[in-house]
Amino acid sequence: MTTLDHIALRAEITKFAQAEIITRPGLNQQHDFPPDLWEKMGQAGLLAIALPEAYGGRGGDYRTLAMAMETLADAGGCQGVAISWMSHVLNARLHILGHGTAAQKTDYLPGLTEGRHTACMAISEPGAGAHPKKLSTRAEFDGDSVILNGQKTYLTNGPLADLFLIMAITGEVNGRRSFTTFIVPKASDGLEITDSAMVDFLHPSPHCGIKLTDVVIPAANRLGPLGDAFNTISLPMRRVEDALSAAKSAGAMRHRFRLLCQAATKISDPRAEMEGALGRLAAMPEALTAIAGRAAALLDGGGQGRDDIDETISALAAAARECGKFVEGEVEAFINAWDIEVGEDLAVANRDLVKSLGIAATARDLQAQKRGKALLKA
Repeated sequence: MTTLDHIALRAEITKFAQAEIITRPGLNQQHDFPPDLWEKMGQAGLLAIALPEAYGGRGGDYRTLAMAMETLADAGGCQGVAISWMSHVLNARLHILGHGTAAQKTDYLPGLTEGRHTACMAISEPGAGAHPKKLSTRAEFDGDSVILNGQKTYLTNGPLADLFLIMAITGEVNGRRSFTTFIVPKASDGLEITDSAMVDFLHPSPHCGIKLTDVVIPAANRLGPLGDAFNTISLPMRRVEDALSAAKSAGAMRHRFRLLCQAATKISDPRAEMEGALGRLAAMPEALTAIAGRAAALLDGGGQGRDDIDETISALAAAARECGKFVEGEVEAFINAWDIEVGEDLAVANRDLVKSLGIAATARDLQAQKRGKALLKA
């Protein structure tokens, strides 16, 4: 899309968000994603942004996705909706478009653009997270069929999904496991929807678990290369999520600052000092927008999979998180210094931003340590 297209699309998303998202009281506190909202997002073409026109999409690149993500979080005032949207469009673009066969693309992509299909990536498992050494779900080939057994949890959009993209062990040599991803319809015999551990933020993005008991699917449902799903699907997904997370944070931060300004106007005699502090805080989302734009441009440049590009994206994501943490401290200090009355909407916005910054904290700390070790060796 061109810059002019971005301007028009931003206006389109803003209009939709103001009419259909921010007008729903308590949306960011409910656990179930409203089915009618998902349907309307499909009808409005929001689920089609990331896919080629040949499959009913709108041809957006990663910079388009970053802009759309930021706008949804900002104008909609609900980070959970933006997260569910991102999960859906990335599953369609990264996995099915990126690794699907011609038949899989034809069968699924048009429905994914319209919201008739919803795909859910299934990697994490109870007590294991997404660590490859701890995963246990297995897939056994039996002629032209595959039999899956195991459990998955923390499945974003799981309650909405009719397609699960399940990463399972398909081999093991000298203790080193290899993984393959399979497209498994929700209606498959032996697939049971289970409760997931409660996620107490980013509502209404829904989560569930699944239990697989002798689930039989055609071997043709394999998605991507045999035995290399961790490198070709899991790691690239993490990189793209890193690249786009700053855009979500930028939009959420802009929305939160509007709420903060509304609360600050209730102070009868605002001082120049308070106005200056508020002005400095309000400028911070621009840094996150710039970071997200740079990361998305690297993805659009086709460099994903190169160590230097992946490391740069990882570093940009780390910079965005550190920026977010700094702003959170400044916002808390501002609220305390001026005795700002924190209403429910502002409290929820603060909660979701703070907890989002803590996602996968251990993995992020290890990445930072690795980055620092490399610098000391330079």
